[in-house]
Amino acid sequence: MQRTMVIVPGFNEPGKDMRTLAQGRRGMPGLAARGFRCVAFPQYEDTLSDRIDRYAEFVQDAIAEAEGRQIISLGYSLGGLVVRGYLRRYPEHANSVSHTIQLGTPNWGVTVDMLPMLTAFLRLRDKAASDLDVESDFMSWLNGTSGHWVGKGKERNWELDDAPWIAPPGARLYSIYGAVPHFGGDNDGIVWKDSATLGGRIASDEIRSERANHLNLIGAWNPGTLLIKGFLFDDKVWPESIAHIAAYLG
Repeated sequence: MQRTMVIVPGFNEPGKDMRTLAQGRRGMPGLAARGFRCVAFPQYEDTLSDRIDRYAEFVQDAIAEAEGRQIISLGYSLGGLVVRGYLRRYPEHANSVSHTIQLGTPNWGVTVDMLPMLTAFLRLRDKAASDLDVESDFMSWLNGTSGHWVGKGKERNWELDDAPWIAPPGARLYSIYGAVPHFGGDNDGIVWKDSATLGGRIASDEIRSERANHLNLIGAWNPGTLLIKGFLFDDKVWPESIAHIAAYLG
């Protein structure tokens, strides 16, 4: 039975950036070649709260069109917050998706000093920028707790105040994250391992390589990230994302 994969883009993510996950590239297969019917959730510029409501409507339409096929949520970066936020806001509909997969998702948010960089090399208009801040009301709502800073300077770390909410009982939640050795081996240049997995509380797999940066997890490239972060891309990392997704889903 063919399964429907609803793919949710990241922060101001151009739709074409998600095409590689679905269709593959340069002779290497994407999710469609593995038997998934891939449906793209549109790119929006509204708040994360509004986007979650839009996603709920989108999923209900996808269910109607699926005619009994399984529905799987796949969210990249900010999109991973949307698909997990759907489980948070609509727990009564959590069984409407069989699996929820996050790829490079900052589940505790990103640090406020990262936001100007994000808006600089992406497309500036996305109203969800403030929702991504680790100290935002949205992140406190999503995780059921806020957090605080420990240490100073390069030793400063964000710690949650209490054990976070993860997902409704019975929901299958899975996270894939990148780990780049020259960034310290515990982040992809933007998203930290502990953020992607909420301190190991979310079932996860790691992609570790010098080019397992945030954008290369989906095979994307941006001149701004090259200049600011030194993000390089190749066709070796995104196929690992595909392989982990396929293995997780069996």
